[in-house]
Amino acid sequence: MYSNFKALAIEYVKEAVQEDNAGNYAKAFPLYMNALEYFKTHLKYEKDPKIKEVINKKFTEYLHRAGEIRAVLDDNGTGSGSSGGDAATRPKDGENGEDPEPSKLTAELNFVPISSFKEQAIVYVKQAVQEDNDGSYNKAFSLYMNALEYFKTYLKYEKNPKMKEAITMKFNEYLCRAEKIRAMLDEGERAPSLSGDAAMATRPKTKSEDGEGGA
Repeated sequence: MYSNFKALAIEYVKEAVQEDNAGNYAKAFPLYMNALEYFKTHLKYEKDPKIKEVINKKFTEYLHRAGEIRAVLDDNGTGSGSSGGDAATRPKDGENGEDPEPSKLTAELNFVPISSFKEQAIVYVKQAVQEDNDGSYNKAFSLYMNALEYFKTYLKYEKNPKMKEAITMKFNEYLCRAEKIRAMLDEGERAPSLSGDAAMATRPKTKSEDGEGGA
């Protein structure tokens, strides 16, 4: 089963590099983070030392790139920029290359309101809960992680204490569910089906279900 983690990681890397090359750093960052999560889990079970070495090298490369993007986003909010001349230096699936300096990324960013982080997080949460209910736990986990990354960045800039408190409560709720799914996936077990009262008690509710104005 652990081979599935590697396959999923590669898919996320391809998507991340595509968004990265397009200058969509706010989208690229959570995709890199998802890829890293799956690579990390795969490495726990990989027995072949040569394969492990190759994956570790790629893991470090993508981690470094994600760290650069995260630093820029944290300093400037969020944004998307033109692909510019540094596209060739970004990590490529199956290729090596040097990463651009954070200052170069900063120069490319066109800022958008931080509320876009919250909006995107809510979209991912709704998708995650749907996959969770359908029993697609690999997909649900990735979507929860995407939502958490967007919520995390949004919370850095939210000034309203009441809104911050509400989002933090939801963040912890989704984090708890993601960790439960992750634990079961790591052990190679199938997560229990969420249905009826059990589903409502176990998985997070979306805005439409709980009637709250938050996420």
